[in-house]
Amino acid sequence: MKKLLTILLVLVLFLGLTSTALAEKIVMIGQQLGNVVFLPAEVGMRAAGEELGIQTEWQSPLRAEAELQNEIMFSLIDRGDVDGIAISCTTGDALKDAIDAAIGAGIQVLTYDVDSPNSKREYYVGTENYRVGYLAGEYMIDLYKDSGLEEVRVAQLEGIPGADDIEARKRGFADAIKDTNIKVVYSLPCNDNVDEAINGIEYYMGANADSVDAWYMAGGWPYVVDPSALPELNKWKLANPLHKVVTIDIFVETSPAFFELGVLDVAIGQDFYQMGYQSVMALHKLIAGEEPEAEFNEEIGAKFIATGGQIATWENWKEVIGVE
Repeated sequence: MKKLLTILLVLVLFLGLTSTALAEKIVMIGQQLGNVVFLPAEVGMRAAGEELGIQTEWQSPLRAEAELQNEIMFSLIDRGDVDGIAISCTTGDALKDAIDAAIGAGIQVLTYDVDSPNSKREYYVGTENYRVGYLAGEYMIDLYKDSGLEEVRVAQLEGIPGADDIEARKRGFADAIKDTNIKVVYSLPCNDNVDEAINGIEYYMGANADSVDAWYMAGGWPYVVDPSALPELNKWKLANPLHKVVTIDIFVETSPAFFELGVLDVAIGQDFYQMGYQSVMALHKLIAGEEPEAEFNEEIGAKFIATGGQIATWENWKEVIGVE
């Protein structure tokens, strides 16, 4: 009888500990439901949750709009069962009040991918976007170092106007090409929408193919599809060896086709899986009253958890992307 009671006591304690662990809930918010760049982040989130034995939940609005993200944030606050939130902000200032309200309600909040610098968040997980933009500028300079062109005219693709990540990448690119013969002559916002990006690029290139020498894609929206979706851009690219394209983001499923066709020169990738994984790991520590390992980054204005990435060029893309 005593042995049976001991076994029952151990079982009750075990179930109690398990129940306590599972009670912790972390929610990650993407910018838009179905946006392919966030699919690896969700996978990383769930992997971290399983490893830690805690509950994770993914939520994203139907459209990449701050108002819809705000609705999600306030609904999570009202639920009362959420311990941590990681959010990729469509625009940082538009999410500031919701982030601050969640923190005020006792929820641990950090940003990933796209920051909200003026909010009360203390941690940012992801890419150092200014540095990525600066790198893109350096690669553009290198691509044209022996071109002999008096001026290199660059068209620039951006996402949501005012979004923190894109603005930082634009600043980085502009600082890199400052005092060179490389000039941004056109900027196209696509509102983080693949169709808008493709349609805008195709329309512009159909009418202005002779007006630009290069494209800087501050995000990889045009490259999540098959190259056949961009006939005007591809025709322009292949018409002249001095036409160059540098993009942010690498997509394992589609980027190789663009390199194979010869219509992409440099792609600077981000690790969205690690964004999801590291966000959950950091929030778990914060919920437990611990400090995640991170150093304050002056440019970002937060404690920065870097998630890394890769750079694919014409010379190394097969090795970097993993093509046999």
